[in-house]
Amino acid sequence: MNRYITIVALVVFVLKLSFSQDFHYAQFDANPGYLNPALTGERMDEYKGVKLNFNYRDQMARYTNTPGSYRSFASGLDATLNSRFSIGEFINNNNSSDGTFNTLNFLIAGSYKLINDVKENERQQNFSVGLQMGFLNKSIHPQNSTYDTQYTGTSLDGFDRNISSGETFVKESYYQFDLNFGVYYRTTLKNKRLSFFGGAAIYHLNKPNESFIGQYSSTPIKFNFHCGIKYKINEELSLMPQILYMNQAKANETNIGMLLFYKIKGSSFEPIIGFNWRNKNAIIFQLGIGYKEVSFRTSYCLVTNYLKDYRNKGLEFSLIYTFKGKNKSGILPLF
Repeated sequence: MNRYITIVALVVFVLKLSFSQDFHYAQFDANPGYLNPALTGERMDEYKGVKLNFNYRDQMARYTNTPGSYRSFASGLDATLNSRFSIGEFINNNNSSDGTFNTLNFLIAGSYKLINDVKENERQQNFSVGLQMGFLNKSIHPQNSTYDTQYTGTSLDGFDRNISSGETFVKESYYQFDLNFGVYYRTTLKNKRLSFFGGAAIYHLNKPNESFIGQYSSTPIKFNFHCGIKYKINEELSLMPQILYMNQAKANETNIGMLLFYKIKGSSFEPIIGFNWRNKNAIIFQLGIGYKEVSFRTSYCLVTNYLKDYRNKGLEFSLIYTFKGKNKSGILPLF
């Protein structure tokens, strides 16, 4: 491939990404730092100590026939300082096209409860605001691409990466300040069987520059809107329907899902079953297990739109661990 054609192709590829959505996760509720900064310090169960969450997504691209063409990893850590203040950190990394394009986000977070009604035997409610700030890094690695000089009929995908490409492209990378803001509300009825929750978040408020070619090109602002209900049918069975809507530039996405929790009598095990529909994109199946302070889930994405011709099914894993800690609020907050 001619050197100048390659440069133009890379620029077009990156600019196209600039006007698309940030990378998404199927298990959005298991990735609170990526969903809403105001969820910093919120909890899904009675464990109120420091919380760790890990998320990993691996999607295979058909054009390479190799796993890991698209990989995303996220990790979060947060802790409640008192009944109103919480702090945390969040890191997210996405590796696309076999490492050719990479995005890294590192943020510190803080949230504050403007409303924190915790009276026993009454309706309980919480209204929180949250802020994240840190850096956004995007980089291009042309050395990870393949070129016409590396073509050979003896390789599985047609290219031998041990052959020199003859190109002299260098890595391009930049760091920019990034700022996100969110609000979150949750109310639990007097009988503790039914809770309503929802929130909204704005990402890339300062519109960081993401250009690789010297001119200014702002990162589009992303809007997240999410809501749900948790209904405790009995001591064993609970249901949690949820909706997430994301909008960024000219792209939008809706993820509608349902989680079912069943606590096995006489034990601390709680199997989890879930199903999601992502509009014009994928059907998602979830399966997991909870045990005391640990929750693990895996999901399988079945692509339903035109992208099924370019990528295979995707797998995603999430792990949440909450250390035991004193319940400062006296209530059961949840996402």
